[in-house]
Amino acid sequence: MTQPVPETVDMTLRARHRDLTRRLLIDALTHVIMRDGLHEFSMQSVADEAGCSLRTLYRYFPNREAFIGGLNTEVQHFVEAGMDYAQAENGTDLADLVERLILVFAERRNLIRVWLAASLAVDVRSSISRRASALVAAAIEQVAPTLDPDQHARVLCGLRQVVTTRTWLSLTDQLGPEEAARTAGWMVRTLLADLANGGPRTT
Repeated sequence: MTQPVPETVDMTLRARHRDLTRRLLIDALTHVIMRDGLHEFSMQSVADEAGCSLRTLYRYFPNREAFIGGLNTEVQHFVEAGMDYAQAENGTDLADLVERLILVFAERRNLIRVWLAASLAVDVRSSISRRASALVAAAIEQVAPTLDPDQHARVLCGLRQVVTTRTWLSLTDQLGPEEAARTAGWMVRTLLADLANGGPRTT
């Protein structure tokens, strides 16, 4: 007699299937928004892109607002996982982290592009921004621990312009992922080296 599959295993498989389906639907949404625009997309067009029925789509996202919320959640999970992976691979070296993150983000560049272009997810942006700021502040503290508050604020602002997804997308569009990663890493290393040598200075 065949033994039944344990419920815990069954639920794990179901959860994985749900997560995969949600991601496929978000990818379809990303493609449709890139093609049709944020305000022009329809639930039917996303279902067609995903190759599923409207009934299936509505089971996961009952309306457009829920779909956009799902996009925000997907971005947050992707960015956080990317940062975790980059830190595990490169420790706390900010330039190496930036290089690795650009390569990770390039894998789903359109997802990030749609999220940014739509000016979505203020709370998600804040969460990601706080983590990026902490990484930058730690790098500054490592090379120049005695900066006064005004100097620290100016350096933090300057480095944060490099450590942003908008900058990375722009560099990637112009240079391609590999060269964009090298360029951003060089920018960070140059700024930190100048900082270690006594800059910036007020006149």
